[in-house]
Amino acid sequence: MALMERNYREYLRLLPLWAALLPLVTFNVSYLIAAAYEHVPTCFTYLSGCTSVSSTGRHLPEALIFKTGMLSLAVVLALTWHRTAAFLGASWLRLFASLMVVGLIVYAITLGMENEAMQTLRRIGINGFAFGTLFTQLSFVILYRPLQADATRTLFRWLVFLCIALPLVGVVSEVAKTLGTPRRPTNNIAAWNAFLVSSGYYLVLARIWWHHNIASGRPASPSE
Repeated sequence: MALMERNYREYLRLLPLWAALLPLVTFNVSYLIAAAYEHVPTCFTYLSGCTSVSSTGRHLPEALIFKTGMLSLAVVLALTWHRTAAFLGASWLRLFASLMVVGLIVYAITLGMENEAMQTLRRIGINGFAFGTLFTQLSFVILYRPLQADATRTLFRWLVFLCIALPLVGVVSEVAKTLGTPRRPTNNIAAWNAFLVSSGYYLVLARIWWHHNIASGRPASPSE
């Protein structure tokens, strides 16, 4: 039993890493398949914005990978922030995380459905996911600041930078559109890069988890 529990905790320590890698792998693999089937144009999406993130998950067969990846990500995020909230002693953090997770599930389920009600739900879902992600990640930075260890101070600075970068991607895209750049490609570039920034945040969070052994659910101590 002790060995099983130790293995279980080792798997838990990988949760933020999965939160970083799942969207990157899902989106890019789905895009490559969609492009191969000529469902989307071929380009470097992060710079040209020739297609949206959602377009890589609207048609078969890539939709199966996209939806499976997003629903798996929802589970990983729920577990990640449940453990993080326990570590910080901040149960209210789960409220923002719930908004993020439920929004992602709604978005994944309704993507590709053509009737107006489902499209409205999809927009609500992706907006809930976006705001939930922003508030959850920012809340962790605020709560973790007094709990930093010497070994994680540089990691904390990276978290602050990535928290600023996430909304900044949206601000830059809005400024670019007012200066005359095409609306749709600009929105697409912003979405692709926002997910990239978010994945970077979870990579840093994974290292902080590893240092503090957050998978154990223990209360944090600044001296750790």
